Amino acid sequence: MIFVDLDPEDLHHLAKILMENQLLIDLLIDARRNGRPVSVSADLPIPSDAHVADIVQLAVVRHFGLIGAYKVFQVGQTEGKWGAIPATRVLVSPAKIDATLSEFKIEAEIAFRFGRDLPLRQDGSDYSTPDVWAAVGGAFAAFELLETRFPSITHRDPLLVRADAMGNSGLVIGREVESWRSAVKPDVAVRVEIGNKTVVDQRGGHPSGDPAHPLVWLANALARTDHWIKAGDIVTTGSFGGSHLILPGESAVASIDGFDSIHFTLVAN
Repeated sequence: MIFVDLDPEDLHHLAKILMENQLLIDLLIDARRNGRPVSVSADLPIPSDAHVADIVQLAVVRHFGLIGAYKVFQVGQTEGKWGAIPATRVLVSPAKIDATLSEFKIEAEIAFRFGRDLPLRQDGSDYSTPDVWAAVGGAFAAFELLETRFPSITHRDPLLVRADAMGNSGLVIGREVESWRSAVKPDVAVRVEIGNKTVVDQRGGHPSGDPAHPLVWLANALARTDHWIKAGDIVTTGSFGGSHLILPGESAVASIDGFDSIHFTLVAN
């Protein structure tokens, strides 16, 4: 699942990981399918490392179909982390989702659509920043939707969070801007309103500085897997102003300079 070419030994190792983590995979699939949190117990399995956590989240996301997008967090030259988003959870603004039993949060972000594939190069070399940015077809304002499947755990293990696709519950995207480099700026103005309250009103503040920066790390990290960046894939790279609670019945609007505003409503049941 993680390697492009699996020899018999690798296949055996993968099967062992999936078997050891099947309970966690099943719990996460059930939580997503039924829109309810996992009922946790003291013996809840925790992935042994980041590689195993990624195998778990891919098994869960692929249960619901194709991967449509990724979220990525990466700053400077440090190692990053990513979460996969099912294609069925990539929504176009204005979007609505029914409220579930879990706490729901949103983040205002800039997301990018890739215009071509970025598989492993024949010589195994990394893609450069110009290479990756040239593969981007456009960008748009986005809401990342956040909803942990483990709300009753006070101190969630980072590997459990990673196995839960880093808490992602979907992505809402706006109209695409093809000339994205002129719109994506470190000091871009961002404003977010939830209900009648302004929760973000600032310039810049992206964790990576330039919102396009994490794309390079992600493209190279995924190129060595069986789910490298493909044409049409969307990547959202981090929030402006952090995450904010949205209650059932409330609507949110985000305005990012250079992009169309986006709208999201969490529908009360």
